[in-house]
Amino acid sequence: MQRSRSSLILEISFLFLLSLSILSGCTAVDKKKNLPADVLLKQGIQKVKLDSYNEAKALFQQVLEDYPDSKERVMALLLLADTHYRDEEYEESKFHFQKFMELYPANQYTDRAAYYKAMSDFRMMEISTRDQTHTQAALEGFQKVIKTYPDSSYYAKAVKRKQECDETLAKNVFEIGKFYYRTGAYQAAILRLRKLMDTYPNLGFVDEAIFLIAESYYNEENFDKAKDSYKQLLNKYPKSEFALEARTRLKTIR
Repeated sequence: MQRSRSSLILEISFLFLLSLSILSGCTAVDKKKNLPADVLLKQGIQKVKLDSYNEAKALFQQVLEDYPDSKERVMALLLLADTHYRDEEYEESKFHFQKFMELYPANQYTDRAAYYKAMSDFRMMEISTRDQTHTQAALEGFQKVIKTYPDSSYYAKAVKRKQECDETLAKNVFEIGKFYYRTGAYQAAILRLRKLMDTYPNLGFVDEAIFLIAESYYNEENFDKAKDSYKQLLNKYPKSEFALEARTRLKTIR
């Protein structure tokens, strides 16, 4: 069937208007994509304030991709790392903080990047597992802040967090030592607990570690070393909750 002239004109008009609409839409998208770097940065900061983290990350990433030579790139990278951290995406935040430190080692915010890179590992720590990779990485990160940035506003926080990492690592070694002791693997228990005492001599559960070493020797019938360990406990921690039992043991092996 042959189309009427009027219907053909209407169809051509519709296609023309549709093409204008598509072009107009593309222009709008292009304009959005071509927003200045400082505007994108400000929009990203506003999205962070609204807890719209995915949108914020996309805006900061756009600055990095579309304006690689801009002055805003420095702050965009730091804010991208910060936003991942706020969003509890710690592997990603760690990656971007590390990248910031590598690209801008002399920047005024590099101490912040170093601290929060360590904090990213700190947030991924698990006390009860044998794998203490994140704890060790966090410890090393805080040590770097302490050594490299002694005048930083993050120095005191790094000292406190380092102590918490030390305590976590010590507790982990202690729990493994106690596990070996409970299962009758006394030599393994002694090795772990002695390592604990050598590495962390000032922590609060060292008296129990000495007592378990003494008990391990006692259960192996190595009474001379057991006696030495019980005496060490009584000399160093006379008010320990294990002191009475240590004295009782000493009476049985005299």
